Amino acid sequence: MNVNQQEFPILTTLPPQELQAQVDSYILFMKTTYNVRYVGFAVAGLFGIYSIFIAGKRVTYSEKNIIEMTMLTLGVLIIAILIWFLVSILKKNAALKKGLRATAEKHALDKKSFLKEFNSLVIAQHGGKGVYKI
Repeated sequence: MNVNQQEFPILTTLPPQELQAQVDSYILFMKTTYNVRYVGFAVAGLFGIYSIFIAGKRVTYSEKNIIEMTMLTLGVLIIAILIWFLVSILKKNAALKKGLRATAEKHALDKKSFLKEFNSLVIAQHGGKGVYKI
């Protein structure tokens, strides 16, 4: 990974493989956070389908029970998927922070300035919000 000496003086002191490993960890973390959006789109789609095709129509009592159970099952499934994503995101975030902390300690770097430069680099190259404190 090529890092500009003037822009990132602290990051240029790190071995390129070590920096690339941290950036790859950040990319994996960001991909996982973006997957939550797909669940949101699915919820909006299901709400739209329900509103257009089911809501406001006359149905029998048995059809009503089937519709309610289907919607309840889909709701529980969506909540379970969101919890799974949350656990996955928290694990990846903890691993990323642990790796950044270990890198800063290994090379005797100031954690705040190292994190500031790392965030500037990954936000500029890959987007996202960066990593909060380590």
